[in-house]
Amino acid sequence: MLCPSSNQPEHDLVMTPPHLAERIVNHFKPSGRVLDPCRGQGAFYDAIAKQPGVEPHWCEITQGRDFFEETGHFDWLITNPPWSKLRKFLLHAMPLADNIVLLATLTHFDTRARDMDIYQGGFGRREALLVHHPGPPWPSSGFLLCAYHLQRGYTGPLYFTRDLLKSRFRGFFG
Repeated sequence: MLCPSSNQPEHDLVMTPPHLAERIVNHFKPSGRVLDPCRGQGAFYDAIAKQPGVEPHWCEITQGRDFFEETGHFDWLITNPPWSKLRKFLLHAMPLADNIVLLATLTHFDTRARDMDIYQGGFGRREALLVHHPGPPWPSSGFLLCAYHLQRGYTGPLYFTRDLLKSRFRGFFG
């Protein structure tokens, strides 16, 4: 269930709880034109729209706005993408936005292919914000869930932030 089969598209519709979307958006503090390309039930879009200095935009294929047809330019793109299409999603997102934050397991970003995609797209890995897995219907696994921030032209270090986990797992992470 971690990466749904291509013949079961309904399993790739896992909605982000609003409290998690708000914590992620509040952490990154996007500004300017911000796109939620997988609006779903609106958790990320609603959190984005609350930010000062933001012009929120959205796509949602079930509402006739297909992200893969989007051609605008955005300062930020923040969403929980369909994990089975993460590579295709990332390749389309990089020309559109200067900052990309995707919610997925850390292992989705930790492959040679993804590393080359990010490098060739002119992006750098800025931060992996580790978050606690929501309860069902989220797929459970032993993999870390993170909001991964990629930034155009960034060449600095990759930061791993555990702020969202500390309150729940104080003793485990120190």
